[in-house]
Amino acid sequence: MRIILIEDNPQVRELIRSLLAQYAPDVSVVGEAESVEAGLPLLQHTAAELWLLDIELRDGNVFELLDQLEPSFLEEHKLIFLTAFSDFDYVVQALRKSAVDYLLKPVDPTQLQLALAKVRLDLPQMNLRQKLEEIKSLMHKGQEMSPQLFRVPMFLPKSAIRYVETSDILYLEGDENISIVYTLTNGKFSTVRNLGFYKDLLLEKAGFLQISKKYLVNSRHITRFEASEGTVELTDGTSLPSSRRGGQYLLEYFRSVFR
Repeated sequence: MRIILIEDNPQVRELIRSLLAQYAPDVSVVGEAESVEAGLPLLQHTAAELWLLDIELRDGNVFELLDQLEPSFLEEHKLIFLTAFSDFDYVVQALRKSAVDYLLKPVDPTQLQLALAKVRLDLPQMNLRQKLEEIKSLMHKGQEMSPQLFRVPMFLPKSAIRYVETSDILYLEGDENISIVYTLTNGKFSTVRNLGFYKDLLLEKAGFLQISKKYLVNSRHITRFEASEGTVELTDGTSLPSSRRGGQYLLEYFRSVFR
């Protein structure tokens, strides 16, 4: 069986290749991509029976990619989604309700084998385009119904994922292609995702504020903002510099909170 793997974390891609070599030697990865932009021509021009697709990619989500494909072409292939969200998150709930196969990251060997066994049965995927639209609709409704994000997946080296309570995060520091997470109880650690990825998750859903291009700060841990100096003080005593734009945003935020 030929597989195309679209996943923006190289460690996860390496893990999946290793699991396939160990547990499904008849399966070969014939193409890989890490973005919507690179994934589109790969899917269009590479013959494969199965697509393993990460939902959240560096330059968008996978539905933006699939929407660009002809419905008839899409129906000819089997899909399995990859997601780092946990069992109770709205993303997984949407996938379950739509009856489209998915695997949670980090990928479990047994679950991978079961998913591949279903693909080998060659059961028809009826109304796949309709199911994808249903997933997007359910995910949108789930976002509206769950305005607070209480845990966030942190992608670590060697394909590891740690779920961290958002209330425990003091701030995140961007450093090129990685983010450094500072927590109240467990010190700091580095992730293999850039700050933009966590910005999308944390600004709207967990009460974080971007005080500069380099820092995302948990608003519940801010104890003081010195507008004249442009510094933000946190509950652990940390003092962080804000940009001029970030400082203006902080002033607007505090005015709205105490209005």
